[in-house]
Amino acid sequence: MVRHDTERIDTPPLDDAILKQMYIEYNTPCDRLVSNPGSLQAFAEDYAQRTGQQVEAARVSHRLLTLRKLGQAKGGLPRLRRAYNGRNGSVDKWNSICWAL
Repeated sequence: MVRHDTERIDTPPLDDAILKQMYIEYNTPCDRLVSNPGSLQAFAEDYAQRTGQQVEAARVSHRLLTLRKLGQAKGGLPRLRRAYNGRNGSVDKWNSICWAL
């Protein structure tokens, strides 16, 4: 079995620290980011601007998914701190309306 690497030898590796920082700033789950071509392209262009390194969106996508699979404990992507409105977020809105009446 022959393995074909997706990265060429002459391309420098992606900077994981910058990818993690951007991931936190974008505050978008990895799966959602890589499945949306527009968001992924914007993320890749932002990475290229920050690092001065030309990179394809597919390569950024592959690295983000690899980092997600590693998990935070092993140096991968951190868990995003998402706002949690409870099981039924709309209940709070209706409770505040009822109390106002």
